[in-house]
Amino acid sequence: MTGLVLEDWQGWGRLFTDDAKYTDHYYGVFTGPDEITKFLEGTMGGAPQVYSPLVWYVIDGDRVAYKVVNRADNPEPGGAPIDFPSYQFIEYAGGGKWRSEEDVWLIPEMKSFAAEYAAAEAAYPQTLEQKLRRDDWGSWVDWARPEPGHQAKPSWLGKEGFVPFSSIRDMDFGTRTH
Repeated sequence: MTGLVLEDWQGWGRLFTDDAKYTDHYYGVFTGPDEITKFLEGTMGGAPQVYSPLVWYVIDGDRVAYKVVNRADNPEPGGAPIDFPSYQFIEYAGGGKWRSEEDVWLIPEMKSFAAEYAAAEAAYPQTLEQKLRRDDWGSWVDWARPEPGHQAKPSWLGKEGFVPFSSIRDMDFGTRTH
């Protein structure tokens, strides 16, 4: 709930150990709560229309695997949500902390998602408030949705001096994997 549903990326980052590794195969590897939070806020702030309904999860000892859809509400009135899948693998370290997270998604699917959303937004321009609607959390995992009437307030929203990432070149931290 902390990260995916409530979009409290600072709170989610604090749930990692000081030496935790967060791996995104496109963006790189980020170590510890500060880098993890900076990465998540910067990327999610750069795509404010994106939210991540949980589709399924599996727990195996200290490991959790789960699938989300990276979703945007369609700017076209009555249009179906626009989304692409991603898979996360996290490992529990004990003491209420995670030791690692690995995000796996396909670049062609993300590019197709971005192009479809951009075309819809060009035809039906969106304000930031409209981009933060979060209309369709799916029917998959009942507990992984906000309460009815919830207004999205991502941790980056209104943060003084916050500048979202517009590209991977904006990241001056972490380790690139390619």
